Amino acid sequence: MDKTTHIDKVWRTYFTNHNEGIGTTYERFILHQHFERIKNKFSINSVLEVPSFGMTGISGINSLWWENNKIPVTLVDHDKERLDLIRSVWEELSFKANFVYQEEGYLKFAFENNAFDLSWNFASLRMAQDLKQFLGELARVSKKVIFICIPNCSNIFNLLRRVGGIDPLKIKETMRNFNWQIAEEGFMDTPPWPDIAMKKEDLLQKFGLGRRRGREVERRICILDYFSGKNIDMEKEVLRYAFLENTPSFFQSLWAHHRYFIFTPERKII
Repeated sequence: MDKTTHIDKVWRTYFTNHNEGIGTTYERFILHQHFERIKNKFSINSVLEVPSFGMTGISGINSLWWENNKIPVTLVDHDKERLDLIRSVWEELSFKANFVYQEEGYLKFAFENNAFDLSWNFASLRMAQDLKQFLGELARVSKKVIFICIPNCSNIFNLLRRVGGIDPLKIKETMRNFNWQIAEEGFMDTPPWPDIAMKKEDLLQKFGLGRRRGREVERRICILDYFSGKNIDMEKEVLRYAFLENTPSFFQSLWAHHRYFIFTPERKII
């Protein structure tokens, strides 16, 4: 697999301590907005998330939204221990999914052609041993849409840290070679806090953004409480920080934490 990151080392801890923090929770709710739009626009009836690991927080729960909206989900992971833990989290919520252990990595998928309306992943392309082969498999098993989210390498803090990443042009060129065209691309996950390694709750307090009804932002926050019904107001509370999501593209290119690509099959002109 690719270069080890912080989340590669600490992912187990989130299964025992569900405190994901405001940053990760915000990302998840922003993803939900994109899911809603994609579902309605392309009439999605089946979903594949591969790889399902890549994001800070509890692994493998980004696709809970789809199951909550009665869309069948398949999750793929190359780590059996993690996949078992992911399954246990879904089962605690009484949510169902097809959990697939991909022992040999992501060079070949055990699915038929056009098996899923939507295939997608979030910040996990680094897991692919060979990007071209991985994208080819994604194109093979997808019928309507491929949705890919990657860290925004043009974010000003990534530029200052000189952090590398997946080349967006390479992704688009590779997908074109597999006869998939860009239907939409842009930036997402543009909160008021910068993309730095610091607890976002602490940062919000410093800038006076972390108070709610006279109290500090709750220290423990996890989107599982939203899906379980323990905190049905969580989405409203978290998305009050989303006032930068629709800012001009130039600003987002320097501030957004991620960028996204929506691909659709090219239509042949006869």
